[in-house]
Amino acid sequence: MLKKNAKDTRLRYPFLFFIILFVGVSCNQSIDTKINNSIQDLIEKYPQLTADKKSDKGREFKFNRSVREGKFNFEIRLYSQEEGYKNRNHILVFINNKKEVYALPLFNNKYRDYWQFPFDKPIPKVPKISTTFSKEFNIAIDSLIKNSDRRKSFKRSILIYETLNAALSSKNISEKDSVMIYKILRGSYDIPDENIDSAKVRLRKNYELMKRQWQAYLDTNCFFDQENKRVYQVEYHGNKIEIKVYRMDYGMHYIYL
Repeated sequence: MLKKNAKDTRLRYPFLFFIILFVGVSCNQSIDTKINNSIQDLIEKYPQLTADKKSDKGREFKFNRSVREGKFNFEIRLYSQEEGYKNRNHILVFINNKKEVYALPLFNNKYRDYWQFPFDKPIPKVPKISTTFSKEFNIAIDSLIKNSDRRKSFKRSILIYETLNAALSSKNISEKDSVMIYKILRGSYDIPDENIDSAKVRLRKNYELMKRQWQAYLDTNCFFDQENKRVYQVEYHGNKIEIKVYRMDYGMHYIYL
């Protein structure tokens, strides 16, 4: 009788293994399908994401990196167009512990209305975006963290920090970094030419506005995104957040003689 039970156990284990493997693969496929659908829906809603390239929509956005937050089991994925692509855009995808997905657009800096850059005017002939970065981030939070969650404010702070600091590889900055903020010019070839002196004035104004809301007791208030040449400043207003975004680049092109 004991030998029969042992034999039955050996027969059951491979079957159980394949069931676990099948469930795992099915779950991954389900998440990938949700993410792909979310990206496709986002592109349909904001065709400006692919406006500069003729290709199969969505396929030009390649997986870039993933950040996992272990305490609350959040995942943040960054999808990007290829490096060197003019007017390069990105997409952030958030996944909560219930495998719910929300995709958020990261337009390049020529879409000034989306980022609400201070001291900037819209670029002529650039299509306007019907939303803003702050609005999209609040929608993502409300979609993935329910109001009934008593730790929503803490989860929200963690999600913001992981997104800006890790997913976008931004660096925390404080008032001691003032020289880096308003004296270093960062050229960009993807936006119209700008006067250097005017750009310096704008950077100085950025700094003066930024330092009014600097939170010396926190290290999560300002983040410098060097790759995209932006500074994000987070402010909390009750159940909502405001992310002020400062443009740190200026338009320039080579002059060939």
